[in-house]
Amino acid sequence: MSQILIVGQENAIRSQMLEGILKKILGHKSRIYSCGFEPSGVDPQAIRAMAEEQVVIAGHTSDALEEFHSFQFDHIFFFPIEKEEHIQSLFPQSKLIHLAIPEISGYGGLERLEQIRRLRSDLQEKAQELIAGYLS
Repeated sequence: MSQILIVGQENAIRSQMLEGILKKILGHKSRIYSCGFEPSGVDPQAIRAMAEEQVVIAGHTSDALEEFHSFQFDHIFFFPIEKEEHIQSLFPQSKLIHLAIPEISGYGGLERLEQIRRLRSDLQEKAQELIAGYLS
């Protein structure tokens, strides 16, 4: 069983959504966690967008990277490229894979919800690529 960590900046949208997607696809084949450098709570619009696809992230917590320093991970998928060296220093045995998917900013509104829905689609595609390339 592989151990996977997904690292975002705030652990509010991208990392939470990818965690939910991978858990839905992989089930109990992997242990999947997400965290961030500046945890800020799970974004309500991300929760809504994922619920539209029957992926529940409403119970997720926004966790700090430091909470996982004693864990061993096979793969770490991360978004903030400027944090790569820091992540590698904490988890030197893990395979790091950068995900070049931009952040969603702002709060509320229908335009932002549409951006999050597009992000959801991008992350669903990326999840399939990650599974084919690293997790199969």
